[in-house]
Amino acid sequence: MTRGFLLVAVTGAAWFGSIDAAAAQNFEYDCDTQAEHYSVLKTVQDGPNYDVRGNISPRRVFAVKEYVTLGTLVLEPDDKSWRVRLGITALQAGADTVTMGTLEITRNGKAGKPQMLGQVFEYQMGKTYPIRLELGSEGGSATLGDHTVPIDLQAKGKVSASVICSGGEFLFTDLNLSGN
Repeated sequence: MTRGFLLVAVTGAAWFGSIDAAAAQNFEYDCDTQAEHYSVLKTVQDGPNYDVRGNISPRRVFAVKEYVTLGTLVLEPDDKSWRVRLGITALQAGADTVTMGTLEITRNGKAGKPQMLGQVFEYQMGKTYPIRLELGSEGGSATLGDHTVPIDLQAKGKVSASVICSGGEFLFTDLNLSGN
């Protein structure tokens, strides 16, 4: 799983978009990327509270060599002093697709141990699950499916709110990155 965020180092075709115009409304994003590629939608929230939410449905997994297949929501400040990533990771193991929900928190460049939300195989291909990250000056919470866990991280200032996927197809519906 830790290799999953090496996506930043991917060289090759990658699409990056800014969604400032769409930030104030809920929308659908069919994030479909081939193996070894990723896609990012990003906007900035001013705070003091930060909220990214919607639904996620894993649809397809491509055979990957280097990077894991994932669909995530991410919050990260301009100074990159921390990052919170919540989503579904999927790996092809023979005929089976192994899925898991994870919360990953990075502080000062050091990734903490990923926290599982639910059980392996709980998140099924084609099914839809609520997903939400909330942060503020007193910390926050992460919700994926029926699981909610606290986040012990204080947020302030401008924070980037992103949707990232790689190596597969994840349908995000009722997506709101504006914090409203």
